[in-house]
Amino acid sequence: MTTQPKERPGSGDRFLANLAYLVPGYQGYKHKRTRQEEDARLRHRVLAHLDELSGLLSNRHGTLLEVSLDRAADVLQQRIDRLERLHQAVRYAPYGFAGFFDAEAVSEEFLERLLELDLLLFQDFDETIEKVRGMAFPPSTRPGFDRFFLAVDAGIERIERRLVSRDKLLGNP
Repeated sequence: MTTQPKERPGSGDRFLANLAYLVPGYQGYKHKRTRQEEDARLRHRVLAHLDELSGLLSNRHGTLLEVSLDRAADVLQQRIDRLERLHQAVRYAPYGFAGFFDAEAVSEEFLERLLELDLLLFQDFDETIEKVRGMAFPPSTRPGFDRFFLAVDAGIERIERRLVSRDKLLGNP
């Protein structure tokens, strides 16, 4: 006798909508009066992840200075500065996406797209942080440094793209 696999709860088109109720903050996006509060909470989480990644790179920077790898330290400092600019952009971004924050109702489809972007953003943070943590440091060869900086750059670029996509989505609900 063959049994059909059971569908997991929330599968299909409604998965992200159902998941939104489990992720702190997303229920608040449905209601106009709590949208800005929820957005502030999300920004705080983004800033905390940026701080974690920046702190990790700053520790690596200190290691490079300790072993007198000044050129590599300068290159890494550029990445740390880039993260600081990103931190400032998130911290001081306007809260006034009128189309989103002023609307009486927000569609489930819009919330699903927003949630998907945010989940991917935090996945990008986690993957970048784990990749940097998992790489031998300092690398013993020039190609090792190249791989390290490529991984850092790729992670930062993915995070930047997600944040830009999120801003565009909020600007056009």
